[in-house]
Amino acid sequence: MIELALAVPALILLLSLFAGVIYMSYIQIAASVIVFAAVIDGVLFVKPDKIFLGGYFFIDSLNAVVLFTVSLLELFIAFYSFGYIRTEIKHGLSKRKFKYYFFWKNLFILSMMVSILANNLGIFWVGIEGTTLATALLVSFNRTKEAYEATWKYVLMCSAGIAIGLFAIVILYFTTSDFYGQSIKALSFLNIIKVGGKLDKNFVLLAFILALTGFGTKVGFAPMHNWLPDAHSQAPSPISAMLSGVLLNTALLGILRFYQIALSAGIYSAKYFFIGFGFLTIAISALSIFKQKDYKRLFAYSSMENMGLITLGFGIGGIAVMGSLLQILFHALNKGAIFLSSGNVLAVTHERKIDKIKNLSKMMPVTSFMLLLAVIGITGTPPFAIFLSELLIIIGMFSFNVIFGFIVLFFLILMFAGLLSKTLLLRGNSNDGEKDGSPIIGFIEGKSLHPFLLYVPALLIAISVIFLFYLPEPFLLLVKSAVREL
Repeated sequence: MIELALAVPALILLLSLFAGVIYMSYIQIAASVIVFAAVIDGVLFVKPDKIFLGGYFFIDSLNAVVLFTVSLLELFIAFYSFGYIRTEIKHGLSKRKFKYYFFWKNLFILSMMVSILANNLGIFWVGIEGTTLATALLVSFNRTKEAYEATWKYVLMCSAGIAIGLFAIVILYFTTSDFYGQSIKALSFLNIIKVGGKLDKNFVLLAFILALTGFGTKVGFAPMHNWLPDAHSQAPSPISAMLSGVLLNTALLGILRFYQIALSAGIYSAKYFFIGFGFLTIAISALSIFKQKDYKRLFAYSSMENMGLITLGFGIGGIAVMGSLLQILFHALNKGAIFLSSGNVLAVTHERKIDKIKNLSKMMPVTSFMLLLAVIGITGTPPFAIFLSELLIIIGMFSFNVIFGFIVLFFLILMFAGLLSKTLLLRGNSNDGEKDGSPIIGFIEGKSLHPFLLYVPALLIAISVIFLFYLPEPFLLLVKSAVREL
């Protein structure tokens, strides 16, 4: 069944060239349900240890966690897109503008699935490059000057980073070819792990550093992060949620593969590179949060902080690894709720600047309340699931080094204060002299937004709360198995 994760997006990709956008919105939901069901069957109810399609693809516990996260968030995005398209058309956008929306969206999904399931490092690189090409056309979807500028920066920086990642693969191939010859087998991750202890450590370490730097550009590590706030803020809201919630983790998975190879070669110092990049990313995102005036850019810096925290947990090891793996899923749920709720705000107000949006809590009471809950959740406050994953990472940090733990905790508190203060400002702005009963205060968001635009973020928030108190046993076993792999 897991093959459907590749086959269905490819089929829908072709179908989107011929079907109208309204029909495609129905087809996309059906396709997303099929993919999610196939992933559930393949990673939770069957032991995720399978090689398929001639050995070029495989699934283990580590990529199964990422695959589950991608398919779950994409399922919600499919329902949100159903309402998003109808809302935008209702507000005057032509169907023609959405002609290739589903084509590029499914190319994006297919590219991620290829990267996640790839056993061959070359195929992983092709998939990551595919995500750049697909999302570039989605980032520039609105065809504004800011969107084109964000797209140019995104393509330029990420392509340069991915080129460095390709160089890392070439260097690794140079040393693995001593054992497998100059053949495709020398690029197989499973084959490389088997001979990890015999590889030249200097080449393996160099390949790891280049992969961390190159693919880390796609993850949004500081100081290679400049593209991320622009791209996430300019993309359509469903795409912003996917960029933040799952694309960054897909790129991180590639770095983790090089990390596993480094560990198999006995290069345990590789963890300090994770700790360094993770800490720097947390610090820069926390310090940047207070000067943000665009609410979508604000939430993009939160994505940076979370990716830094996840990477830091992997570097620290121990219980923090479990926290990082859980954070991958929990961050996707909460960040999806944030970007989709903020997408509702944008759909109604057509404004991105925080100080220009007035009376949001009265004009859009449901959306503004969901946005506040999602922001509280993303900061690791109970009763949201990220509280659990961040707690495990923080415990790991203090076990690693108490002083270091307090320093990181200080930046996390800064991020909490910045996000919450900006969100409260967004909800609380009011027009001078405006009285209750004015048209804007009497506005009913249900008349402007399709119901799915309200239901989907609410469900994501609800699932986040539920997962704090109850995680399905098959998923917990999957995460524990992934911890052992790392």
